[in-house]
Amino acid sequence: MNTSVELVEEAAKRTLKASDRIQHRGTDAIIRALAQTARDWLKPDSVWRKRASKEAPAVTGFSKEMVYEAVDLTFGAITEESLRELLEGLRKEVAEPRLTAHFLAGNVPPPGIASICVGLLLKSANLVKLSSRDPVFPTLFVESLRQVDPELAGCIAVFDWRREEIALTQAALAEADAVVAYGDDDTIESLRRMCQPKAHFLGYGHKLSFAMVAREALTKTNLPQLVEAAAFDASVYDQQGCLSPHAFYVEESGEVSPREFAAALAKAMAAYQARVPRGRLTVEEAAQIAKLRGAYEFRSATDTNVLIWASSVGLCACENDGAGETAQAGTPMLPTNWLVVFEEDPMFTASCLNRVIFVKPIRQLESVLQLMQRFASNLSTVGVAPMNEHTTAFAKELAKVGVNRVCPLGQMQRPPLSWQLDR
Repeated sequence: MNTSVELVEEAAKRTLKASDRIQHRGTDAIIRALAQTARDWLKPDSVWRKRASKEAPAVTGFSKEMVYEAVDLTFGAITEESLRELLEGLRKEVAEPRLTAHFLAGNVPPPGIASICVGLLLKSANLVKLSSRDPVFPTLFVESLRQVDPELAGCIAVFDWRREEIALTQAALAEADAVVAYGDDDTIESLRRMCQPKAHFLGYGHKLSFAMVAREALTKTNLPQLVEAAAFDASVYDQQGCLSPHAFYVEESGEVSPREFAAALAKAMAAYQARVPRGRLTVEEAAQIAKLRGAYEFRSATDTNVLIWASSVGLCACENDGAGETAQAGTPMLPTNWLVVFEEDPMFTASCLNRVIFVKPIRQLESVLQLMQRFASNLSTVGVAPMNEHTTAFAKELAKVGVNRVCPLGQMQRPPLSWQLDR
């Protein structure tokens, strides 16, 4: 896409005029249009689902099956009820902007689509700067909305430019009185400094998530369902999003031990891989995983406090059978589709992503508070099993550490649409 300052400035004027034309419309009509667009994506024979599965893998790196999963998760969250709930929160928190500039990240689709919905619910004009990692989902969303409601879609202009093209960024920010930005912390701070003083800035930078399993959940009867939920949270979007757990803290003294949980999780990770293959790795990503896998294989050969499970065959640009095995020292360094590392040391370890997960035993869940204290400014979501009185009360303590969302295990990747305000 060839973008110039003149094109961005013209788009700002055009979308502002379109926004003026929808000011008379009730928000119910906007909500119905957005919800209908989402339903169109969810149909099994949807042209938008088919186009996304064809176009997105090449740029996002996700497998076709993961794109299908992304469609269901992204558009399944957009309903008339969830949009009304979102609008109610927006009215309490945000003044209605005339022009909103959206700077999207491309690691996962939902935030970008939700951001555009926010702008439309506020009857704003919207300039959308795509990420090179995912130009597909936002572009197709606007196209699909145009088929449902051309007038509403006219309030959106979508562009793509490199972050080094500062003049284009400045043009997009020049008239914006609201800015929604996703990306790494440096990008967020740079955009914040470039904003007009009048602009309301919402920046969402780097975040970490993890999960906790209380001893009450660790029963043999509950284990299959428990690890299926855990594997889903750890595998969706190939662990690229802020809501993806890096580690599972598993409480000791349950009917099922943390080691048994880790072994069962490995089987569940293999089962999910067979159904929804992990996407392609870059050379750098493959090297990171190989380095981590090799280090832990070496340690596990002599340290009984370390054990790992890994896929037996990796995926570069070829197919994979999804099988898994307990890794042994000296195993050839094949690209790895998933990796489960059990480690007695409870210190939090950030994953290198792409379905690499740590399992850490812990005597009491309350000990997690101290372990995560140094990550307070970067914490996002904690998945918990089970959600009972004990863990619900503990959620209040997690909030003090910086966690802004606690949810049942298996729901980490399914945040309410209204949570957009709380990230």
